[in-house]
Amino acid sequence: MNQNIFIYIFFSLLLTDCTIAKPVNYSFQDNKNTLHPQFLIYHHSETTSKLYFQILTEEILYSRVNVSEKFSSKIKLQFVAYNESHKEIIDSGSFIISDKYLRNKKLKIDTNFSFLFPMSKTGFIDLNVLDINRNREFYKTIRIDKLNDFNRQFFLIKDSSNQLLYNDFFFKGQSILIQSEYNNNSLFAKKINNSFPLSPPPFSKSYQPIFKSNNTVCNEINFNSQKLISFTLPDEGFVFFQLDTLNNQGFTLFNFHEGYPNLIKDKHLISPLRYLTTKEEFVSLVSNSDSKLAVDKYWLSKASSKERARNLIRMYYSRVEFANKLFSCHLEGWKTDRGLISIIFGPPSYVTNNRNSETWIYGDENNINSLKFIFENKMNPFSSNDFKLKRNYAYKNPWYRAVDSWRNGKVYLLK
Repeated sequence: MNQNIFIYIFFSLLLTDCTIAKPVNYSFQDNKNTLHPQFLIYHHSETTSKLYFQILTEEILYSRVNVSEKFSSKIKLQFVAYNESHKEIIDSGSFIISDKYLRNKKLKIDTNFSFLFPMSKTGFIDLNVLDINRNREFYKTIRIDKLNDFNRQFFLIKDSSNQLLYNDFFFKGQSILIQSEYNNNSLFAKKINNSFPLSPPPFSKSYQPIFKSNNTVCNEINFNSQKLISFTLPDEGFVFFQLDTLNNQGFTLFNFHEGYPNLIKDKHLISPLRYLTTKEEFVSLVSNSDSKLAVDKYWLSKASSKERARNLIRMYYSRVEFANKLFSCHLEGWKTDRGLISIIFGPPSYVTNNRNSETWIYGDENNINSLKFIFENKMNPFSSNDFKLKRNYAYKNPWYRAVDSWRNGKVYLLK
């Protein structure tokens, strides 16, 4: 651990009511005042697991009381781990993470801690991150699976420079190291090139994808004496890692396109416009050999000025990129149901999650006239982050009202 990061640990039972519905904090805003911490769980022993934590230093405030002191940051990280029924708290605690601003400021703060959680059990861990200097917080609930040893939490994945990979997506030809304390004989790696359509409007009939991992090239890869596997990922598609090829369970790494989750190529700007375009408009966009010119012309045709067009482009594609960061599964985040709603309607006013679902509310939480979307977590061999919208014909008018706003040159934000 970096010597400039001091962690003071104290454990106390948190007087928390483990109710079923819990708030969810999605940070849709990309600015230095918004926290976007990353977390990763790794099961490394029979009785304890590790939680890895990372946050960019540009997102937290460094301050000092007087000029004789160095600038420093203070982050408070609280956690509560509990069983599947939400009735038993297994472990809880609080950390203060302090970092001093030196001449060469680090880009991010990385740390990890162990918490009690028994083998062969499932449950949840509630996390609360507070930037003490700025009084800004972030909270998240992560499901713990210490029962099924094929899932990602039994594997620690690093890149060739030994940096931990928090996300499930990779880049062309990237080399990785896979570590496991329990599964150290071999893995089977399947390269998959399945394609899936984007989500239909919220009032349309839902599409249920068919997940196939058979009839693909499968390679057995072995752990070495250090319990590590070195593996080079393919140029495209995604890789499904399994302990046993006779079942459909494992974990997946995805390669959607260069630069993902960001949109760094002009050609990647076309497809997300399908939510707004007519069929004829979209065919025209796709057939244009100059993607940037096609996109610029489209937005200029909807806006009354170049300045408004630039604002529409900035807002629309920032929502696309955040959907990629938050909602990726077997699909690019913007293609998912949660991506669809967040792009067109904007960030919700309230988000809560139950054990297997999320509820998004636009408007006052207890107002009968507020717009509510319910997303249910679906069984998916490639990702645990697949949530399907409970579609309803009543969404038709709100949907077209939002789409018309975009098509008339106005950023839509439903509050």
